[in-house]
Amino acid sequence: MKKTILLACLSGSLSTTLAAEEMPDFEAYIGAAKYFWDSERPLDDSNSLELGAELPVSDLISLEAWFSDFDSDIKNSGTEMEGNRYSLGGLYHFSEDSLRPFMSLGVSHQELEATTKSDESLAYIGAGVKKYFDNNIVLRGELLAMNSLDYEDTDVGARIAIGYAFGRSASKAYVESTPAKEKTSSTSEGLKSAEQKDNSDASLEPQAQPQVAPGAARQPSPQAVQVDSDSDGVLDHIDQCQNTDQAFKVDAKGCPVMLTQTVSIDMNVQFETNSAEISAASLPEIKEVADFMAQFEQTALTVEGHTDDRGRAAYNKSLSQKRADAVRQTLINTYKLDAQRVKAIGYGEQSPVADNSTAEGRAANRRVIGIVESTIQKAAVK
Repeated sequence: MKKTILLACLSGSLSTTLAAEEMPDFEAYIGAAKYFWDSERPLDDSNSLELGAELPVSDLISLEAWFSDFDSDIKNSGTEMEGNRYSLGGLYHFSEDSLRPFMSLGVSHQELEATTKSDESLAYIGAGVKKYFDNNIVLRGELLAMNSLDYEDTDVGARIAIGYAFGRSASKAYVESTPAKEKTSSTSEGLKSAEQKDNSDASLEPQAQPQVAPGAARQPSPQAVQVDSDSDGVLDHIDQCQNTDQAFKVDAKGCPVMLTQTVSIDMNVQFETNSAEISAASLPEIKEVADFMAQFEQTALTVEGHTDDRGRAAYNKSLSQKRADAVRQTLINTYKLDAQRVKAIGYGEQSPVADNSTAEGRAANRRVIGIVESTIQKAAVK
């Protein structure tokens, strides 16, 4: 009965805590443990109900709290002892992958009650491993050593628990995408619009056209009324743009129809697992984007960082931001771009471009994409 009440109270407390938005990536556990008492204690080994909670404070460090409810027989007596333990400590993880070895360290307050009641303080150290699954379930196992600060007894225990990682996104679904990648091969070759669907080799810059001053339309002579010298469909006496290239669409005044288009160049820099270091092989990719921006001074660049889905969502988002920041700093420090023209955003694992269940797919998802956009005017072709 006592265990049922304690479990209900702690479950209610955890539910309230998990509802708060300021507790991201919260992990809640329920499990069991076996405790082996120091030979100086007159107690048989005992089983324990375990309730725990963990709150990450950085990529590798977490805070933890545990409640243990156990009972044990007192040796050579027929008396049963009941015990509770309240523990608070921290974890250091040795990996950010789905399999995470860790060490724990903390303190406990222990209450033992048989014919009399006694309290004691403990310091504990532990080692274990956690396994994260795609449905956010976490399996945790560990070994513990607990030293009594009051009696100098040392007890050991083994705990196994199952938990749930709240706030972790871990879906195997991925997005099929084939982003167009526009590149500048040389200044002389120019750029092609990402939105243009034909194979025209026309320059991105509009052709210079002779203009007639406003209000200065020529008065037709009787002989010139039906003449269209440049064959653009507009008669000479109302044509304000003579000798227009026949490939261009013209307006009612015989001048090329100007379209506002967006040209873009994409950058794809890939990274090793758990790394935000830019390899030498990626520098030409980054330089190409820098050269593009140098030609079009009004351009702005958004550097997007992405990861595969291994590890925790919070860590992946942090890692993707570090990767995007690394590319941004390279553009600023190495290629001297104005910092105000470049921004970096980390999206973590939320936008895969390949299947995370394969090594090749995960490698493709560990990437930084740079998107440069520039608005230009260009003469429309027929």
